Amino acid sequence: MRITVLALMIVSVLAAPVCFASESDLQEAYALYYRGEKETAIKMMEEAVRERPDPGVFYFLGYAYYEMQQMDRANEYFGEAFRLKDFYSPMPPQ
Repeated sequence: MRITVLALMIVSVLAAPVCFASESDLQEAYALYYRGEKETAIKMMEEAVRERPDPGVFYFLGYAYYEMQQMDRANEYFGEAFRLKDFYSPMPPQ
């Protein structure tokens, strides 16, 4: 029992930086996107959703490809966002 608790504590401590790293990577990707480095940002976001699917990131990728006039890719990512969360909206309800 003690070994199991100790193992769980160690795993949770080691897993925390991984979660924070991917969140900071997403923030960096968003910053790159808005600075005009869209292709680099898109690659980072695509890598992030492979590790942790998120409707917000899928939606953002859809919008990024929409802006780049790549409608098939945009539709693919919008579809993934809605598949994960029906009626997904990037705006919070008011």
